[in-house]
Amino acid sequence: MSEDGFIQASVSLEDHEVKEFEEGGDRGEKAIMIPAFYNSHTHVGDSIVDEPPKGSIEKIVGPGGLKEEKLSSSTKEELASSISLYLERASYFGVRSLLDFREGGSQGIDPMRTAQGSLDMDLKVGIMARPSKRKYDEEELNKILSKADGLGLSAYRDWDKSQLKMIAEAVKKAGKPLAMHCSEDVREPVEEVLSLGIHHLVHMLEATENDLETCAEEDIPVVICPRANMFFGKMPDIPKMLRSGLDLSLGTDNAMISNSNMFREMETAYRIGMLHGGVSPLDILMMATWNPRKFLKGSCIKDEKDLLLVLEHKEGDPAYRIIKDTSPRDIMDIAAL
Repeated sequence: MSEDGFIQASVSLEDHEVKEFEEGGDRGEKAIMIPAFYNSHTHVGDSIVDEPPKGSIEKIVGPGGLKEEKLSSSTKEELASSISLYLERASYFGVRSLLDFREGGSQGIDPMRTAQGSLDMDLKVGIMARPSKRKYDEEELNKILSKADGLGLSAYRDWDKSQLKMIAEAVKKAGKPLAMHCSEDVREPVEEVLSLGIHHLVHMLEATENDLETCAEEDIPVVICPRANMFFGKMPDIPKMLRSGLDLSLGTDNAMISNSNMFREMETAYRIGMLHGGVSPLDILMMATWNPRKFLKGSCIKDEKDLLLVLEHKEGDPAYRIIKDTSPRDIMDIAAL
């Protein structure tokens, strides 16, 4: 699979590495090869929540909600253990890159680093941290920016505008990306959000068509999380987003709601797209593979050695068969380019 779609080729693999590539070739065992999955938005710390979450978006993931309460009452060791398990499962699902929004300020970064260090796998994690409180604290922010890959903030409406502006200026000065949840539950003023120097936005469910077009014109990518959205009774209008010219990527969002299974995320996105007028399977597959590599590249995951998933061959349109019929059990190999 190339950036433009699928091509036929003969590929020789040795010790999990691509040794030969011949476009147009037709020999040997058949397989489908795609870039390893890139999960563009997670909250892996949420994996510490072990009971089924109930309630509204505000009560579960909003300020003072279930997630914040559980995270604040858990030890670093407990968090690192649950994160390690989550990352192991993500690897099983074929994910080799993910961008994680980390709560808890500077100290919230440590459990992720501990979990990464305990795993024997090639999985790149970009940490988008945030202040422990919703205010500008120069000392804490400097610590965060020295350890994290960027900042990933909660909804614009959660913050005092003057505090948020100072945080954005500090992030810009540090030369790191700033991402934010936007218009997930209610519409938020996109022009004001983008004035902060945003690298990418997450959700945009309640955005107007004009909001979406503004993001497209400003080359601001958007990450959508269909399964988590559906948990709260919402669905992204994927065809409308694509018509607006947005560069879309897929994420699985809160670990207490959705695991990192990108096969399920793609299938859900495709079905939602069909409910809103139709979307091509290839467009959905691109959101989990090539799109984040192109549009989120350099945001957090640096010097990435790209990996390929070698999937069991199925006759028919390969993108559709991957979305409809393929699971982690169909991963035959993971090979380095």
